[in-house]
Amino acid sequence: MLVRNLSTGSDIYTANAYLCTNTTRKQAGEELKEDSEYDACGLLIDTGCDPRIMTILKTIASETGRQPACTIILTHTHYDHARMLSEVQTTWQVSTYAYSAYLDGIDHVVQGGEEISCIRHTFELIHVPGHSTDSLCIYCPEEEILFSGDTPLVIWGTEGTYEFPFVRAFETLVRLKIATIYPGHGSPITGDCNRILDQSLRNLRKSRLI
Repeated sequence: MLVRNLSTGSDIYTANAYLCTNTTRKQAGEELKEDSEYDACGLLIDTGCDPRIMTILKTIASETGRQPACTIILTHTHYDHARMLSEVQTTWQVSTYAYSAYLDGIDHVVQGGEEISCIRHTFELIHVPGHSTDSLCIYCPEEEILFSGDTPLVIWGTEGTYEFPFVRAFETLVRLKIATIYPGHGSPITGDCNRILDQSLRNLRKSRLI
């Protein structure tokens, strides 16, 4: 699976918008083709709020002759993560998933625990209330990838205050086998993901819980 952050190089404050696609091979054993070549309509995780992503998506559509994304999953509905949803929906027919029902354009309101099949992969939706009541983490077991939105995963100390539902959801995340974390802001975490989560959970349990 190829994961491309469409918000890279943005001049405005925006969340990361990840386009997930299948890469293709000409025949068995050959190198992967260039990023612009895809074999299926993709999955967009968050849309960000920078109009520039529409230019990027339209360029991908022109290069491939295919709709760039058929499915959108929102990690949550804060403006910087969801602003461009309506523009994408106006241009292409997409199926949209989110935990919150209070945003126009959501086709499927989820509760957490659902699995979505897309681009020949499975994406598990995990409700992690904390940053917001509608926050989701999205896990792809085949690739051992976690898309975390704005869920705080690196808990450095024990001085914070956290709610029990967040800790219980965090315990679910710790049980996953994770090679890469794609956060809602900043660069991916590509090493020691499970060790980081284990330490964060220990710090959480020592913090003030309400």
